[in-house]
Parts: sequence; C-alpha cells; structure tokens
Amino acid sequence: MLYPTTKACIELLFPYICARMASKEPAPAYEMEHKGVERLGSVLELMQRPEYDGLMAKAAYLFCPIIDGHHFSNGNKRLAVSALVYFLLANGGRIHAPNMEVMRSELERAFPNLKWDDVQSFSQPHEFFFYHLALIIADRNQKGAMNFKQEQEAVEKLLQVIVLK
Repeated sequence: MLYPTTKACIELLFPYICARMASKEPAPAYEMEHKGVERLGSVLELMQRPEYDGLMAKAAYLFCPIIDGHHFSNGNKRLAVSALVYFLLANGGRIHAPNMEVMRSELERAFPNLKWDDVQSFSQPHEFFFYHLALIIADRNQKGAMNFKQEQEAVEKLLQVIVLK
C-alpha cells in the first residue's frame, strides 16, 4: 500500500490546495506552520498501523483526524479531502459518484443531522460528497454524539459507496 508522506504533502498537496482550492477562502502557508506539519506527520504514520485494516479503514483514519485535529490555522478540511483523494488514487481507487441524489441519501443515512448546502461552485456529485463529508466531520452538531471510532466507521462505509477498486 502506498501512503502519503509529509514530503508529498509539502511538495504536492499544499501547493495544489493553494493554487486550486483557495479562491474564495485563503489557504495558510501550511509548510510554515511547523507544529501542524509535525502533527500531520503523526497522522500519516498512525494510519499505517495494522488495526486500520484495508484501504477504506486507512482512508477513513486519514480523513477524520486531519479535520478533527485542527492541525493548521485554516484549510484543514481542504487538506483532509486532498490527502484522502491522493491516498485513494495512489492505491488504485477510482472515485465514482452515481448522482447527487444517491450521494445526498447516503450522507443523510449516515449522518441524519446533515445540513445540505447547495454550493454553486460544484457541479459533480463527488465534489458535493467530499465537501459535505468534510463539513459533517468538522461540525459536532451534524455528526451528533458519535465518538471518533464511530465517526471513522461511518466515513469508511460512505467511502465504500463512492470508491471503486
């Protein structure tokens, strides 16, 4: 299995986010936030542990603590989505979102408190999916009383809907 590294984040993901995902809200100079980079490195190491069995479990572990940990001053959700997609694609995953209704239904099933936001800058179902998934994980009201393990399990199940191997 191929894992994201701190170097890959610094050389690929951070510049990508700044160039492509920071038009409405600026992204931080991630690499200058040394404590955040160090904490991100810990997440990248921990996801390799054997108790996270399989691609989806490891992907869910990668995604949740980047958002929940607030490692950086801003851009944590964008980083989590970017790192997740990078990891999935590097390991042969293909992202497939059938349509907006299916994606919304799956998100609402896993997270009944979902607050749907019709963002005009998105046109593809997978964009809405990742956007809302990141918002849910960041918002205690939307994810409800889930603990970290339950949150990861819900994300893992949702990824099984959108990722083809």
